[in-house]
Amino acid sequence: MDFSISQDDRIAVDAFSRYLEKEIAPFHDRPEEFTDKENVQAALQGLLDYGMGNGLVAEKFGGLGLSTTTVGLLFEQLAKTAPDLSIVALIQLEAGLLLASGNEYQREHYLAPILNAEKIACIGISEPGAGSNIVEISTRATKVEGGYRISGEKQWISNGHYSDFIICVARENDDPQAGLALMIVDRDAGYTTKNIAKMALNRQSTAQVFFDDVFVPDENVLAPAGEGLRRLMTLLEGSRPLVGLLAVGVAQAAFEQAVAYAQERSQHGKVIAAHQLIQARVADMAVDIEAARLMLYAALDKITRGERADLQSSMAKYFATEAALRVVRHAMAIHGGNGVTREFPIEELYRIAPILAVTEGTSEMQQLIIGRSLLGHSAF
Repeated sequence: MDFSISQDDRIAVDAFSRYLEKEIAPFHDRPEEFTDKENVQAALQGLLDYGMGNGLVAEKFGGLGLSTTTVGLLFEQLAKTAPDLSIVALIQLEAGLLLASGNEYQREHYLAPILNAEKIACIGISEPGAGSNIVEISTRATKVEGGYRISGEKQWISNGHYSDFIICVARENDDPQAGLALMIVDRDAGYTTKNIAKMALNRQSTAQVFFDDVFVPDENVLAPAGEGLRRLMTLLEGSRPLVGLLAVGVAQAAFEQAVAYAQERSQHGKVIAAHQLIQARVADMAVDIEAARLMLYAALDKITRGERADLQSSMAKYFATEAALRVVRHAMAIHGGNGVTREFPIEELYRIAPILAVTEGTSEMQQLIIGRSLLGHSAF
């Protein structure tokens, strides 16, 4: 096993970190600028040279053709600097992967604009009555001449409010698994959105999406009934480690803030970094971050090598997001009363971490996936 980072990856990460510090960190400190779609697109376009949004798509389709591991290394740096923007980039990465498997028309009209950050995509899976259990999706696609009519509602859709199109999971028939299809729906076709206010991560859009008899032409069917669920499972297998790295980025930011604060704050005649209990907290934080990072890169390495990684992806995502919760709690405690004020960034990270534990499948759902893989019996 080789745990070293290649020289090329190290150079790429260093260059990206410098770019983020110079261009993205100041932008991220002005939340109002992230509410405008043009500003979001401008930020995305600046990330393209570093593979955020186009890195996982093969070069023959216009992407950079980077390995999943390389993208993960870069994505962690983005998550540490700008977790909101990293979610926008993650959805672009996921949409790019789905569209790369589509037909020539879909790659020309939807993939190419994604790879140039000319359009923003969203992916419609969750619904008010169907969250982690995808087979309960009820949004209906009814066959009509020349295409389909879609009716239903999606919820918790990242990028939803400023999306140009949505890759919608819709049900063609009543078969729980074989009835699901993926369809590309243009904003101009008539779907509407409503932003959802959250306790954190409000620099990016999370929205409800409504379909009221919206027409989708046949050429916009990305995966017909019988193939949609398989495509989604493959996508989630690869995206869960990236969500885990988002959690690691947040945890790393909290860790660095806590270490800096401990070296500056004095109590009982010495800096608190010299107190035993502070050192114990810092040690626990460092161990959690390192263990999570190693699990995530082990999962990404399997994906890069083309091996099945559903178990490893769920284990890594579960551990990393729960570890981030522990890390931000320690960081908050090290800050003491200052940690609950908005003068210190740890307060925001404390609100972000719980959201990541429910993203791309809750921690409880990851436990059930892991249990099913190990025991051979499904609990859902």
